[in-house]
Amino acid sequence: MPLVAALAASHAPNILLEPGAEWEDFMNLHYSMAPQGSGNRPTLAQQKKLRADAEAAFGVLRADLEQAKPDVLIVVANDQFVNFFSNNIPTFFVTIADEVKGQFTRHKFHHRNHKELGKTIVRAGMDKGIDFSYGEHIELQHTQTVPLYFLLPEPKIPILPIYVNTWVDPSPSPRRCYQVGELVREVADNSSERIAILATGGLSHFPGSPRIGDIDEAFDHKLLAVMRDGKGKSFVDYSVQDLLQAGDTEFLNWMVVIGAVGDAKATYTAYMPDFVATGWGFVSWRF
Repeated sequence: MPLVAALAASHAPNILLEPGAEWEDFMNLHYSMAPQGSGNRPTLAQQKKLRADAEAAFGVLRADLEQAKPDVLIVVANDQFVNFFSNNIPTFFVTIADEVKGQFTRHKFHHRNHKELGKTIVRAGMDKGIDFSYGEHIELQHTQTVPLYFLLPEPKIPILPIYVNTWVDPSPSPRRCYQVGELVREVADNSSERIAILATGGLSHFPGSPRIGDIDEAFDHKLLAVMRDGKGKSFVDYSVQDLLQAGDTEFLNWMVVIGAVGDAKATYTAYMPDFVATGWGFVSWRF
């Protein structure tokens, strides 16, 4: 059957950090790398509002997900040198383990993994000329656990982590990520299960760059407007360099979901810059 839900959300670590001491630790690390030094740090009141706004956005996405009643949630994210290193950087990786675990600060995560769906996607990819890497041993990280904390607080359904290399040059093009999403949609169309998909990451941020601390809000708003218009396929004409220049390379994860939804118009979007490092974005497509 067709996809029953599609979502996209930022995975910035500070979304799940408690306002106050945890945020201060995060900002101390950030500002130790940022050229502007101490900068204008968000106040405690601003931190609390950002957390409340993010929870409200995740609340909309969670309601849409629960209403769709999926049997499995595909989670498209990037690895940040937790599982893959310079000796082995897969472009696209599908998890075929029985279960997946991870921890972020004091939060522990343990999910069943839908390995059969993973194997189906790998096989379908081979038929279409998309050669996925795949394997069993992965550790969940904040790129998955931050949104999962809000969207699947009770792990009642299995997930399927799919990784996209957004961090190590060369990364796949937006067009190639869109094609992977089209493949996922074809698999969903031929499945008897109700499949939902989530992309995580971004929006604009510049980790490990001299521009750390910049947020290209105008570019982010343009991305969201195009998704609301159902014209996400136009992003295939972007280059990785275009996204890199705007601090949006993790949008490659979102391109997989955009490929899966095709011309569908986003039915909900929300956006908030965190005043520290990242533009937080949230999108849902209701079917």
